[in-house]
Amino acid sequence: MRRIEKKIWPDMFENDQQLPVDFRLADFELEAGDEIVFREWDPETKEYTGRQCVKKVGRVTKHGSPTRYWTPNQMEKHGMYLIEWDE
Repeated sequence: MRRIEKKIWPDMFENDQQLPVDFRLADFELEAGDEIVFREWDPETKEYTGRQCVKKVGRVTKHGSPTRYWTPNQMEKHGMYLIEWDE
């Protein structure tokens, strides 16, 4: 099991915490059983806010899909993760 830290923007931190899945750029190693520490990042101040939450990965599905957070080049290079949480 790995513990992985990732930035999360304020709108995602507020709205997506209760969702059973997360969609992430697949630019890091990830497998079921890992934990992700989501640290809220303010893109305006370019600093962490101090808020965080931890989720345990239940299942990982890697595929490519468009999103507003990453460029097509990033998505093509890395693919995307669809992460399901173990509750």
